[in-house]
Formats: sequence, structure tokens, C-alpha cells
Amino acid sequence: MTAQPRVLANEIVARLREGEGSATAGRGKWRLDRRAVADRLHRLLDEPGLISQGRLNLCGPALLFKVWLERDPVACVTFASTLFEQGHARIGDLPVRPSRGLLEHEYGRPGRRPTNCPAADWMLMASVRDANNRIFPYRYERGIREAVAAMTLPGALRRWLSATGVYASVRDDTNLVLARGVAHARKLAPDPDRDVFLLVASEMFAGPGALPVRARRFVVSLLPNHWIALTSRVVEPGSRTVAFRFWSWGADQPPVLLDRRAFRRCYYGAVIADARA
Repeated sequence: MTAQPRVLANEIVARLREGEGSATAGRGKWRLDRRAVADRLHRLLDEPGLISQGRLNLCGPALLFKVWLERDPVACVTFASTLFEQGHARIGDLPVRPSRGLLEHEYGRPGRRPTNCPAADWMLMASVRDANNRIFPYRYERGIREAVAAMTLPGALRRWLSATGVYASVRDDTNLVLARGVAHARKLAPDPDRDVFLLVASEMFAGPGALPVRARRFVVSLLPNHWIALTSRVVEPGSRTVAFRFWSWGADQPPVLLDRRAFRRCYYGAVIADARA
């Protein structure tokens, strides 16, 4: 990110913080603290990789806002400011209009189980998810209903990424039923002009456990349930291992060395996005 877009983006957030030009000074259209939201946006402009789903199932929207903040911070915080003030906004030509139930949801109310997802992050990610849901509204905090309502399919992630306008092409190379295999993953090549998002069963990262636990993980891994951003090539240091680096859960994760069979079972392909020149 060059200095000028960063300066402009921070100026937009500063105006949001003070409620300048807003007819809804105070909490805007949300039951959220204006200054807390703005302060978090300032922090995300400095470190986009901090955006975090916490314990929520918002991994797809987390990827969207991480890369949008990195590649077009002015457009992203303009979206955030408009969303806070008006209760709806647009990603390019894609309207994002969360439900009244989401706008009126008292997120983080004392007495509820903590989600470890900051309010500003939740507002952005939950809005995109809720606006695209036809059956299950998104306004829950944890639990099975949240997991179902927050699920992001490859087509939705592709549409969101394309709508930002920062990519020349976005290609969906996933399969929701059949795992894609290690040979497919080895061909992926993330670089400064290409973002690669893997669709996986998060059980691939689980450690050893008792037989009943391993059996449950095997069953769960038959369906993909998590998105991660690949930050290195996928390599095979040995005949039985797979290694790579990735971003997820609000941070660049330590390099992983996985059993080849576990990776093969839990990897369902990728969405590949090539940036505009």
C-alpha cells in the first residue's frame, strides 16, 4: 500500500469517528460504538491481516476484507463508513443491505459468550454474509445456527472478490464433494499479484487424538468447512508430508507440516484471483 491511499483512507475513518456530516451521529445505523469501530478501522489499515473472525464461522468474508484493505484501502473504508452511517453500502456494483435484525442486533452484549471478533470486524463480515443469505439470517453469536448461516460457498467468495474491482480475473477451481489432491495444490503459486484461497476441512490442522476423536474428524473432513489464504507454494518435503504457509484466524500462521493423507482428504480446491496491472 502506498502512503497516499493510506493517508486518504485514514482521513475517511477520522471523519467517521467524529461523525462529521452524519445525520445519525452517535451509533449510526448500528448498535455499535462509533469511536470503537473507527479506532479498529485505523488499526486494520495499518495491519489488514489482523481482521479476525474469532470464534465465528466468517472465514470467507474475513478473506475478502483482508485483501480489499490491502489492495484498495480507500474503497474498503468508504464501504465501511457508508455501511455504518446508512446501514447499507456497495462493493462495486454489488449491493450489501443487511437485514433489520442484524442492524438491531446487540452484538457483544454483556452476559453472552465471547466471540473474540471485534465489533468493526463483525459489522463488515456479518453484513456481507447476511446480505447474501436467502434462508438463514445472520445474527447469531456462535453455535450451530451461526455456523450454518455464516457458511460461504465458492461462488459467493468469487462474486465478492470480483466486485471489488481490484482483480482482472477470479477463477473458482473448487469441488464441494471431491477432494482435489496434492498434485492440484502443488500447481498453485501465490505472489504479490495473485491471491490464492484454499477451501479445506479445518480438521487437516487437528493434532492427534483418541480413536473416537480421530473417527469424528475423519467424518467431518468429508465436507469442506474453512477458507484460508495460501501464502507460499505447497511442497512435499518427504514422500508422506506436505508443507506450506497460510493466513487465517487474524494472523499469518506458523509453517505447517502435515501428513500427506490428511491434506489430500481435506483439500477441496482453490479460488485464484489475479490482480489488475
